[in-house]
Amino acid sequence: MVIRMKIISKSPSETRKIGKTLGRILKPKNILALIGDLGSGKTTFVQGIAEALEIPLPVNSPSFLILKEYKGKYKLLHADVYRLKEPEIELENIGFYEYLYNDYIVVIEWADRIKNLLSIEYLEIIFEHKNINERSISFSAHGERYEKLLREFEQCLSWE
Repeated sequence: MVIRMKIISKSPSETRKIGKTLGRILKPKNILALIGDLGSGKTTFVQGIAEALEIPLPVNSPSFLILKEYKGKYKLLHADVYRLKEPEIELENIGFYEYLYNDYIVVIEWADRIKNLLSIEYLEIIFEHKNINERSISFSAHGERYEKLLREFEQCLSWE
């Protein structure tokens, strides 16, 4: 059973706040698969997660680097796989898979390009433009522990 949830964000600051709320409950070995067009709010969302993890800003998209590591309350790996031509080979060459099984929170932008490589459990987050500022953010839990995480996240949102 896949648990799903949808949130409408009315501004970039609200998208960041939603990311921060999720970031407060993330733990090492959590994997987030972010999907959405350019400018849909993926990096803004990650900045909120980083803020919750007490990672000094700025946090920006690792488009040309592919992977960026940050240290805060927990270690965060921010991946952007948009530019990869042969994802399976290139990710193997840069040691990406090692991060999935170590004490990192892993956030992958453009994860739809490597979903077939994610045979593990993860939380899928889809960002869609509604208008200039408004975004639809959909969450789908893939695996039991992410179903639990999504239920906890929903409770955190209701407290705010």
